[in-house]
Amino acid sequence: MIDLHDDAALHHWAEHFGVTPTQIEEAVRAAGPRVHDVQRHLLDQGASAGAG
Repeated sequence: MIDLHDDAALHHWAEHFGVTPTQIEEAVRAAGPRVHDVQRHLLDQGASAGAG
């Protein structure tokens, strides 16, 4: 789960997926807090989502 209230976690996932913290926030709001769902949303949006 990605906790938007935890700055360290937010930045960790942003770095992990190669996106900005704002993109993580938007993805969680759109897809929910599950990491898999956030990754799928980011991929659908054209982000790298840790694919590299």
